Amino acid sequence: MAEIDPFEISVGKVHSNSSHTREFIKRNFTGVDCRDTVYVTASPQFADFELSFAHIEHVWQNNWNENIRTVRPEHVTKAAIDLDNEYPNKRLIIHYMQPHYPFIGPTGREIDEQATFGPNRESKYSSVWVQLSAGQISEATVRTAYRENLELVLSEMDRLQSELTGKIVLTSDHGNLYGKRVCWLPIRIYGHPPGIHDPELTAVPWVEFPYEERRSIVSANESATNVEFESVDQRLRDLGYR
Repeated sequence: MAEIDPFEISVGKVHSNSSHTREFIKRNFTGVDCRDTVYVTASPQFADFELSFAHIEHVWQNNWNENIRTVRPEHVTKAAIDLDNEYPNKRLIIHYMQPHYPFIGPTGREIDEQATFGPNRESKYSSVWVQLSAGQISEATVRTAYRENLELVLSEMDRLQSELTGKIVLTSDHGNLYGKRVCWLPIRIYGHPPGIHDPELTAVPWVEFPYEERRSIVSANESATNVEFESVDQRLRDLGYR
């Protein structure tokens, strides 16, 4: 993030209290009154949690791209702007999938095509972290694909800054490990398994964009109704969680 930094703003570093999205949800939002906040998410990890937000927008439900097996960042941005107009007195948490796998830049698409061993779209993809741990691809290739994914989502920040008011902060729920030996485990760790609170995995960027004034926030009277979804397991497999 600090290497790319297209904003000409200092990129700080903070530590998440989690190493996995489900852990992030449990530790930060379960049992917490978040009726002053709208959560816009491309991640199906939120589908089965009982949470107290003013509204949760499951962008993945109607904007899942079967070809790339994820949600493109521009759909998340559009949903966030629309909801900002609908809920002008709420905080927004805007949860993009990128730079999370699948990597949808040119290098990432090439990795996936190689993983299917041909054009058969019914073939099961191996997560890039599985491929890396098995020595099927190089760390340099994975880092290039990850960087491309990061650049794709960072390009959405200009639109958010032009459309949203108040203070905007860019950060993440976790990072990834590239084969590090964590002291209490006898194996190398790839990706972001839960419960591995290694400082290289929990370190996340913190970028505060300039703003003139904070927005006025009012809590909703009721929490959003929780909804049951289909296709969650398949979406999680697409993201490398199964």
